[in-house]
Amino acid sequence: MDAEIMDLIKEINPSGAYLGGFNEYAGKLFIASQANVNSALRKVRSLRAKAKTELQKKLLDSVEAGLLFDEPQPVLDDIVGTIFAHLVKEGINDAHMLTLLGNAAEDIDACSRRFSGRDIPVAVKALTLYRLGGALQILDTVKGESKSTEVRKACDDLKSKVANYVKLFELEGWGHGEFPNAERIFKEKGSDLRRQKFYPIALKKGFDYDESPEELERVALGWIDEELPKFKRVSEILAKQLGCKPTPEEVEAKINEKDKLDPKELVRVTLKVRRVVQSLVNEDLCMINPRYNTKVIETPPYLTGTIPTGAAQFFDTYTKRPFQYFFQTTDPKRDPDKSVAALVSLLVHEEYGHCVHHSNSSLEFVGKLPTLQKMPGAPTGAPITEGLSFNRELEFLDVSKGLESKKRLTKTERAYVKLLEKHGGLKQFNRELEFMTRRMRIIRFLRVLGDVWVNTGKKTLLEFLDWGYGHTGVQRSSIYFQLFPAHEGIFPGYATTYAVAGQEIRSIEKRIGDPRKRVKFSTYLCSVGFPPKSIYMRMLREYAAKLK
Repeated sequence: MDAEIMDLIKEINPSGAYLGGFNEYAGKLFIASQANVNSALRKVRSLRAKAKTELQKKLLDSVEAGLLFDEPQPVLDDIVGTIFAHLVKEGINDAHMLTLLGNAAEDIDACSRRFSGRDIPVAVKALTLYRLGGALQILDTVKGESKSTEVRKACDDLKSKVANYVKLFELEGWGHGEFPNAERIFKEKGSDLRRQKFYPIALKKGFDYDESPEELERVALGWIDEELPKFKRVSEILAKQLGCKPTPEEVEAKINEKDKLDPKELVRVTLKVRRVVQSLVNEDLCMINPRYNTKVIETPPYLTGTIPTGAAQFFDTYTKRPFQYFFQTTDPKRDPDKSVAALVSLLVHEEYGHCVHHSNSSLEFVGKLPTLQKMPGAPTGAPITEGLSFNRELEFLDVSKGLESKKRLTKTERAYVKLLEKHGGLKQFNRELEFMTRRMRIIRFLRVLGDVWVNTGKKTLLEFLDWGYGHTGVQRSSIYFQLFPAHEGIFPGYATTYAVAGQEIRSIEKRIGDPRKRVKFSTYLCSVGFPPKSIYMRMLREYAAKLK
C-alpha cells in the first residue's frame, strides 16, 4: 500500500518526485486541467478507502486537500519551483528543459480554460499577480543560459502565455503589489478570499489540525497577550541603551543602524557567522549528522517575491546524498536582514531548523523511517518543519543566554562568545537576539489570527491589519507582507503551521529538565521525518517520557 501511494503521489506531483530524487521524472509537470484534477481525486479517494494505517490515511487526506484547492496562483508557483529544481540539479539540460517548458505551456492553457470567465475574488487575483514577476524572470534566466534555439523559443512562448494568463486577473493600479497600491485596491473592492467552506478542510485534512478555527483564534489571542509583555520589556531595555523611543520600529532601526550591514555582504557575513553557530548548535542544542550538506546562496531574483528575507529548500530526499539550499535574500526592495541578530535568527530557523530536519530525516540519523514518513512535500508535513523551526529560535536563544552565567565554557562556546565581541558582546547580542526572536513570535502569532479571520471572513484583511498594529505596534505593512502574499498564496492555513505545532513542541520540551536529555530530544524531533501532526506529537510525548 505504501508503494501504491508513493506511485500515485509521483504521478500527481512529478515535479515533487524529481525534487525528491526520482530523476526519471525530470522534465515533467502535472497538467492541472479540471479533468486531470478530477481523475486524480478519484484515484486518491479509491486508495484512501483501502488504506490501512493512520499514516497512509492522513497523508492521502492531505493530498486530497491539495487537489481541492481551486485557485489560479499555484500553477505559477509550480512552474517557477520546478524550473528552479532542474536548474539546481542539472543546470540547462536542453532535452529535459524543452519537455518541461512544453508541459508548463499545457498547464497554463489548462488553467486558462479552467479559470477564464469565473468570478475570481479580488484578493485571489492579487495573490496571482504577485507571482507574475518570478515566472517571467526565471524564464529569462533559462533563455539567457541555454544555447538551444528551441529552448529559447519555448521560453518566449511560455512567457507570452503566462502574461496572457495573468491578464485574466488584472487589477487597475496594482503596479508591483506595493503595499499602498494593494491597500487602496482592497479598500475600494474588498479583500474576501471566499474560502469560508474550504478553510476547515484545509486545517483538518491538509494540515491534520484537530483545532477548529474558533479554537485557533482563542489560543492565538492568548499567545499574543502572553508574549507582548516580554517583547515590550526587551524593547524598553534596548531603547534606553540605544537612545530611542521603546517602539519596535525605532528599536529595530537603531539596531540596524548600529550594525550597518550592506545587503551585498549578507551571504559573506552569514558564512562567517555560520561556522561558529553551527558548532554551537551541534554541541548544545541538536546533533547534526556528519553527512549534513547545505549550501548558502543568494536568493535568485525570480524567487524574492515569495522569499522576502530567507528560506530553505530540500533536494534528493530519497537518495544517498540529500542536500539543502539556504536562501539569503539581499534585494533591498524586499526585506533582507539588516542586523547580525536578525541574520543569526534567520540562520537558526532556516538552517538549524528546516535544513537539519530534512538532512537528519533523509539520512535516518536516529533510525529507519517509513518511506511515506520521509516525504516533505505534502501539506501535512508543513506543520512539523515550520513548528520545529519556530521553536528552534527560542531553543537557541535559551542556549545563548545560558552562556552568560555558565562558569566553564567549552572551546566551541568560547569561539561563539569571541565572535560576538565585535557586535557588542554576548550580553548585548542576546538582548538584540531576544528582540528579534520575540518580534517574530508576535508576528507568527498574528499570522494565526489573520489566517483565521481572513479565511473565515470574520474580519477583512485591512481590519486585521488595523487590529494587529493597534494591539502590538507592529507596522501594518510589515504584518501584511508577513501574512498575505506568500503564506495565503501557498495554501489557506499555512500561516498557522508555525505557531501551533511550535507551541506544542515547546510544552513537551519544557518538562525535560536535564540539558543533555533536551539535546537528545531536540535531535529526535528533527530526525523522524514529516509525519502528520497528530502522529508526530504522539511520538514526541512517548520519546520524552522515555528520557525521564
